[in-house]
Amino acid sequence: MNIRRLGALVLAGSLASGSLTMLALGANASAAPLTNVTFAYDFPSPDFELVPMVVAQDQGFFTQGGLKVKVVFPPDTSTTTKLLATGAAGIGFITTTDMGVAVNAGAPVLSIGNYTMSNNWALFAKPGVSLTAKNLKSEIEGKKIFSYGDTWTESMLPFVLRHAGLTSSQVSIVTDPTGQDLKFLLAGKVNIATNTSNYEVAGFDTSGTKGKESTLLGTAIGAPNIPIWVYATTRSYAASNPKTVSAFMSAMEKATLWAVANPTKAASEFDKAYPKSGYSNAYSLAGWKLTIPFMKNSAGQYFTQTSAQWATMARALKSIKLITAVKQPSTYYTNKFLPSS
Repeated sequence: MNIRRLGALVLAGSLASGSLTMLALGANASAAPLTNVTFAYDFPSPDFELVPMVVAQDQGFFTQGGLKVKVVFPPDTSTTTKLLATGAAGIGFITTTDMGVAVNAGAPVLSIGNYTMSNNWALFAKPGVSLTAKNLKSEIEGKKIFSYGDTWTESMLPFVLRHAGLTSSQVSIVTDPTGQDLKFLLAGKVNIATNTSNYEVAGFDTSGTKGKESTLLGTAIGAPNIPIWVYATTRSYAASNPKTVSAFMSAMEKATLWAVANPTKAASEFDKAYPKSGYSNAYSLAGWKLTIPFMKNSAGQYFTQTSAQWATMARALKSIKLITAVKQPSTYYTNKFLPSS
């Protein structure tokens, strides 16, 4: 499940059926047979967080690792974990709260690497509208708050309301999985939008709207500071295909480093891979640049997970009764497939 992006809801052609195969390229392609891997994204259409995936294809990193990766898109934000659990995809892209809920339900999913390292989810309002931790109750009480109904947003909003001393009945939560939060906000359909800063700020900055959007990070108002997105698989797939999973993460490391060092070229490669995405190059480039600072931990590492992050996640979800039990951190993740492990 994922936070709603500003942009096209449905893509034409092959994306309309929910999938797109991107062929691995590269002059150094091996003559040996490639291992097929199906990768499930967390949203029905592509956006800039797929930049490392596109780069891994275009720069030949998957081919060098002996892989041929097909990217598929779920019909909604609730299906990626199901694709993994049923074997329809070998590796996927989900949120840490998706992981927590899935494990609580008995699904054998396993996180194999962080995509980002902290929580940049926030509340947003029009320029000039006040959003502060101190006066949050008066600023949001009775207001319309947008939500896509995804697991992450549904996990974060209870902490916001708790901080403000409000219940869900004292605000109007407008849930629309097919809506567009920024457009709804600018059109006055809602008073508050919810999203992550890399998506919302990129959308606002490229919308032509004057002024500066008001932003209040969820971590300033009670939300846990945990990574949002992870690469995931299932325990059975990892056990049966350890070399494949390791090769995938190795290719993603090379691709991520390349895309971080060459953001303009990387965004252009995304445009070429998904010309019908509905996003402008300016938006994709801005969004990717805003994502980069969240991808390394304090030690400068990409992907590396910690027991502390998963323990914090589980305790937070149990505190709002989204899950019933706090599992051992090792239940949720492993770092054994990372290149440095």
